[in-house]
Amino acid sequence: MLKALIAMTIAAAAAAVGQILLRQGMQQVGALERFAPGALAGYFWTALCNPYVIGGTVLNAVFYFLFLASLSWVGVTVVLPLTAIEFAFAAALAVVVLNETVPALRWAGIALVILGVILISMAGGDA
Repeated sequence: MLKALIAMTIAAAAAAVGQILLRQGMQQVGALERFAPGALAGYFWTALCNPYVIGGTVLNAVFYFLFLASLSWVGVTVVLPLTAIEFAFAAALAVVVLNETVPALRWAGIALVILGVILISMAGGDA
């Protein structure tokens, strides 16, 4: 259980940083305005070539591989809730890196989710 907790904490941090990088990259790419096939292809090609999008995608892959490893150690009812740790990491990074405002009610919701993760983790094992 401990190695799954450590792996999923690292995975959640990687995913949160990855989401921040993706957001930065997509801010550079700009909003998707046209849905014609050619415009979509060009838009997504531009996004896929953005270094922030590439970095974010790599970090999301790190998350996924650590998620797979954790599933090999404990059950999905333990591992999946641990992914919610990402919410706290992402919110903190959004405030610090992206200068986003996170209202108190949202912080309270994140705290409740994390409390739920702690409760699930305390049940331990492959429950």
